[in-house]
Amino acid sequence: MSASASPADSVRTARPGDEGAIARIQVESWVSALGERLGPRRHSAFDVDAVAQGWSAAIAEPPSEGHQVFVAMGENGEICGFVACAPPKDLIALEVAPDRRRRGHGSRLLAAAADHMRAQGATTMRLWALEKDRVRAGYLSSAGFAEAGMRRELEGPGITIPEQLWQTDLTPDA
Repeated sequence: MSASASPADSVRTARPGDEGAIARIQVESWVSALGERLGPRRHSAFDVDAVAQGWSAAIAEPPSEGHQVFVAMGENGEICGFVACAPPKDLIALEVAPDRRRRGHGSRLLAAAADHMRAQGATTMRLWALEKDRVRAGYLSSAGFAEAGMRRELEGPGITIPEQLWQTDLTPDA
């Protein structure tokens, strides 16, 4: 994580009050990735307030000591991305606001997550991603992740959302 005194282009632990920005980024990312599959209701398909309530609980009362949410701070000190870690090896979410991508925020978030997971004893890290999200697949591949050969389907707002599992090795020799 960045030890910079400036909040710009850094990562910090999420704190109460961050859940609104996290929910907005997550919903914007879902809508961007799912696009036309959501149909004409795509901009109202997800309840941002309900998503924020879930993140509020995850930040204020994590399910275990090892669970952690980190946020990426942009050049103006605003939250522009987040990652949620659930040891022993899962990333629950990794999202950067669609208009803030390709600026290093995802890489900083992944580095913070990897450091945290290693500190929790993890030797691998894994993440579920939308099956047809070519942009994310390219990013994960470039970050050292590989498809793990597992697939699942989630029920979304009137659609089924297929995901595939990605993983990376966290051992020092990897």
